[in-house]
Amino acid sequence: MKDNSILKMLENSLTDGALYRFRDPKTGTGDIDAMLLILKGFWGATGQVFEDAWNLPPKRSRLTHGAGIVSLGFVMDAIADRHRKAKRLTVQTFAADLEPIADLCRWTEGYWDFGPGAQRKWNEIQNTTKDIQMLANYLLMQYKSRVWNAPV
Repeated sequence: MKDNSILKMLENSLTDGALYRFRDPKTGTGDIDAMLLILKGFWGATGQVFEDAWNLPPKRSRLTHGAGIVSLGFVMDAIADRHRKAKRLTVQTFAADLEPIADLCRWTEGYWDFGPGAQRKWNEIQNTTKDIQMLANYLLMQYKSRVWNAPV
């Protein structure tokens, strides 16, 4: 995984996502331990739910590619928002919310189905703003459709 992709995912979450809740907007400091719990929980769950894709290099998996890392960061934020009243988000909590969208993810083979006339082969997804936005929007739409309103 490239440092830039991880930094972009962190920046997005710190600016307007799950990690933002743990920042002091006046000083810019934050509760690092709470932030690390979210990150470790989510990425630990990601490694469990998408185990095969997680253990491959970016050329063989779009999950470990910049597009996957940044896009899934938005999903992390959505899951954390859905469970915002929980005292602690665990790997199991994140995994339970990732499982319902796992069958739609084409990290290592097949075609992403972004809608009529918008299919893309798994390795055609690139680390560009346009592709990241398309993938993030798709994953968030599917997450909200399949999981968001389920009982917490």
